Amino acid sequence: MKHYHFDTRREHPATRAECWGQINRGYFGELGVECLDSGPFDAEFAAYEVGPLRLFRIGAPAHRVWRSAVGRDLPTDGYYKLVLQLSGQAQIRHRDRSFDLRPGDWSLYDPQAPYSITNFERADLLVMQLPRHEFKGFKVPNLHTSEAHTSALQGLSVVFGSFLRSLSEQLPTLPDTVGQPVSETAIGLLASTLAAQQQGSDGHATLPAVLKLRVKQYVQAHLGESDLTIDRIALDLHCSKRYLHRVFEDEARSLDRYIWQTRLERCRAALAAPAASGRSISEIAFAWGFNSSAHFCRLFKSQYGVSPREFRHQALETSRPLASIGH
Repeated sequence: MKHYHFDTRREHPATRAECWGQINRGYFGELGVECLDSGPFDAEFAAYEVGPLRLFRIGAPAHRVWRSAVGRDLPTDGYYKLVLQLSGQAQIRHRDRSFDLRPGDWSLYDPQAPYSITNFERADLLVMQLPRHEFKGFKVPNLHTSEAHTSALQGLSVVFGSFLRSLSEQLPTLPDTVGQPVSETAIGLLASTLAAQQQGSDGHATLPAVLKLRVKQYVQAHLGESDLTIDRIALDLHCSKRYLHRVFEDEARSLDRYIWQTRLERCRAALAAPAASGRSISEIAFAWGFNSSAHFCRLFKSQYGVSPREFRHQALETSRPLASIGH
């Protein structure tokens, strides 16, 4: 998984706190950062790209971050933000609400509004930036937390938190090819908790938005099956084909095209992977749901401009280490 790692212990002790502030502002925008620990500010920060999600694993002494007012447009303004407390005690304040974060608790919030997060002791965190466009049709609260007032919401919150904790542990070892399915799962689980909260509070559910994310999760889970069709999805998710097409009307591509393009993306990743160089092109295509090599090759060339064989040759040549000089 593509990632970047920072460690303040590589800096002079006198500049570690300042370095920490610069790292946070570089990824999260114009934040105030205050160190609350009198000792050396020994902290680690790892950034990961997981499909459309940005994930950050953070370990740091007591500190506080805040955004005091809405400033100029920032690259991070296209995202909602979620924090999972892995260890340590913290508090998030957002507008007129506050929530105490203990290990296992999580909170979703809109970082465009003023907020602060205070970690009262050394803490480990998983921070996630989620694209706003993925939640079109949802009524996202200013501050949504793992606090639950119904058994259904409590169950969903616990499942989502457990998934995030497991993801935080496995991030360094995950291959790039799982970024999209992992992100679809994370977004789908969060969408389910938002929908459950809305159903419990005002009886209104954003069914089209929820269904769209469930469909994407279903596609990711069954992508390698050649009988994955819109008819089957409609049958298994208990809705009509017409309704499925309706919920995808605001997408750049139809549901059918989403399925085929996702399959092509998986095949492309496999063809570029040195570890899969021993597998035939047909074997890879069949593994991702295609049942005709000729059909796969036509679609692949139409999508990427080269044949699967040409693409594989170019990709493997690029990844092959250069021969040592003089050998």
